[in-house]
Amino acid sequence: MYVRWSFAISAALSAAAAAASGAAVGLLPEKFPDVVARVRLGVGAVGTYNPANHPPIEFAASGFFIDSRGHFVTANHALESIAERRRLDDLRVFLASDSDQRGEPAAIVARDARYDVALLQVKGGDYAPLELGDSTRLREGQAIALCGFPFGIQLGLHPTTCVGIISSISPMAIPAANARLLDPEMIDVLRSPFDIFQLDASAHPGHSGGPLFDPATGKVLGVVNSAFIRKTKERIIASGISYAMPIHLARPMLDEALKAGKPK
Repeated sequence: MYVRWSFAISAALSAAAAAASGAAVGLLPEKFPDVVARVRLGVGAVGTYNPANHPPIEFAASGFFIDSRGHFVTANHALESIAERRRLDDLRVFLASDSDQRGEPAAIVARDARYDVALLQVKGGDYAPLELGDSTRLREGQAIALCGFPFGIQLGLHPTTCVGIISSISPMAIPAANARLLDPEMIDVLRSPFDIFQLDASAHPGHSGGPLFDPATGKVLGVVNSAFIRKTKERIIASGISYAMPIHLARPMLDEALKAGKPK
């Protein structure tokens, strides 16, 4: 009974998502291919590189540049995973334009665990930055797009773009039916709630950290972040729904870090 019910629910959700995505495609502007081409230039993959390791390259998340000097936004939980393996010294950002696929060395400038956003400084310069938009004005039903590296660089350094709509703007966490399900992380979110974006666009493992952007302008409206948010928001079920952190939540940390200008 449970398996059949789950399958039926999953099929219904997939059909609804496909229908909504199809509707979102109809809302895309004619210049959308040009917007995608511009956004792709500012997107990179976050991981590690060390020729002494096997494999030498490991992928962690996606991300994007916010200025030409190499300031790069990604998901903080990806850096936590790298830190647990003691590989932060091997931190790299990989770009589609890399000829040797060894990536550029990167250093952590700032991290915000609450909103799961981190800022890196990538070696070099003259990068193609993405402009940050105003995520406070987003509405449910608005068309959006996201870009990143689904399933890592196993498919090659070719960022993938998906389209959809903002299906819901809802609290980061919902009260648990059982107090035993609450941990300090969830308690903190419940005490100081904030809203996140629920998407019908398909985001896969590896998309985390990538930009959620306006299809008409290419301006970044959020940071794709399914894994971290689902851990708090969907403690009991695994729906496969995608989420993004609104970019306005990360702006204070980013502005402060850019003023300081020194990696930590």
